[in-house]
Amino acid sequence: MSDARGESRQSGSDTVLDAEALRKALPDLQSMPVGWKSGLTQLKAREVPREKRCSKNGDGPEGCWWHWSTGTVQYRAPGDSGAVNWDLLACPGREVASRAFKNRKKNGAIGAAEVSMQRAGDESVAYADPRAPYAGPRITMTVRVGTVIAVLTYQDSDKDPNSAQALESLAQMQAKRLRQAELGQVPTAKAG
Repeated sequence: MSDARGESRQSGSDTVLDAEALRKALPDLQSMPVGWKSGLTQLKAREVPREKRCSKNGDGPEGCWWHWSTGTVQYRAPGDSGAVNWDLLACPGREVASRAFKNRKKNGAIGAAEVSMQRAGDESVAYADPRAPYAGPRITMTVRVGTVIAVLTYQDSDKDPNSAQALESLAQMQAKRLRQAELGQVPTAKAG
């Protein structure tokens, strides 16, 4: 549910972020490490129309969406060494977000190798996908913070020998920004 001021609303003990709150939680260019540039996808967020949403208990139209708002952005790493895509999905409650995280964790394991990284947010997992016929190798880290799922994908990760460390740092920053948003604060966390 949206708040005209772009603030989050409380749903029991869960903080549900609307599209404006997700937009603020996404990192802007000033939050990124020195040398990173804007990518193809500009920072944006949107609400899922109310009639397309699933409720917390699963009721809703056939094919309903479990997340209620989304946010996305892309940044390019320095020296043409790949790019990182962000996708944020705000769920209607912590239980729904936890279930969505578990499903993504299970599906991420198909054809990919788990990468050991420091935990970000409430729970996180990372996978490396080998080069495919249509795309270069990539590392994807999925993070749950409260009611939000953040998926960060480092595309063309083979172009940067430190891509896993860079992705881990960006995921930690994103987790902090989401936590700040869920606490009703202006997200200010930056990547070092």
